[in-house]
Amino acid sequence: MHKWEGLFHRAIIQSGSALSSWAVNYQPVKYTRLLSEKVGCNVLDTLDMVDCLRKKSARELVEQDIQPARYHVAFGPVIDGDVIPDDPEILMEQGEFLNYDIMLGVNQGEGLRFVENVVDSEDGVSGNDFDFSVSDFVDSLYGYPEGKDTLRETIKFMYTDWADRDNPETRRKTLVALFTDHQWVEPSVVTADLHARYGSPTYFYAFYHHCQSLMKPAWSDAAHGDEVPYVFGIPMIGPTDLFPCNFSKNDVMLSAVVMTYWTNFAKTG
Repeated sequence: MHKWEGLFHRAIIQSGSALSSWAVNYQPVKYTRLLSEKVGCNVLDTLDMVDCLRKKSARELVEQDIQPARYHVAFGPVIDGDVIPDDPEILMEQGEFLNYDIMLGVNQGEGLRFVENVVDSEDGVSGNDFDFSVSDFVDSLYGYPEGKDTLRETIKFMYTDWADRDNPETRRKTLVALFTDHQWVEPSVVTADLHARYGSPTYFYAFYHHCQSLMKPAWSDAAHGDEVPYVFGIPMIGPTDLFPCNFSKNDVMLSAVVMTYWTNFAKTG
């Protein structure tokens, strides 16, 4: 019997999946040693290192700047053989979660976070920046596999709007779509498919709306986290420090609908 059995009956997975590249830390020792070095702990002896880290304050630990590989996390869930007994995809393929209802989904423009730092993204994305972003994407996620050039050119081909190929704003839109598809959509769709394969209740949503805010560029679609205020009824309260949006009556109505969907699922599946 797994430790999680009997603790819950259904789950809502928003904007992410255990199959996303950033969902699981596959190199926990590497990043733990990096953190230990920054806070002055001995990294040569594992027991000493762990004991030293436990004596550090939480604030000191979280204040350290540990940069993970691109599209990955330095600290997150770890396959420890206990709480997480195996790779999440293997667990799903084996039907380990078949007794649980799940609802999961993605936002239209999740990939915004990977495009915001592209040079001149406010005015669109140049051809050179697009090519570099795709090459960096392939190198960071796949290393240097055989056929890397073919993979890179295939991605460029699939994410080029050939009817408007020279438009930098269109290029920016397709680049957001690339990151959205790879980091959010594909992992979520595969998760839903694996879960539904066993006849387990599975629901999928796509969120396209976002509030008007000066915190994000005007050209962006519903980005990562943009559904959160609607789940918690923030439009009914008004702007907050965390969600400084100009909420409209339509936002209030949408929030009421989203909360109804979420709570109905929580109560009855």
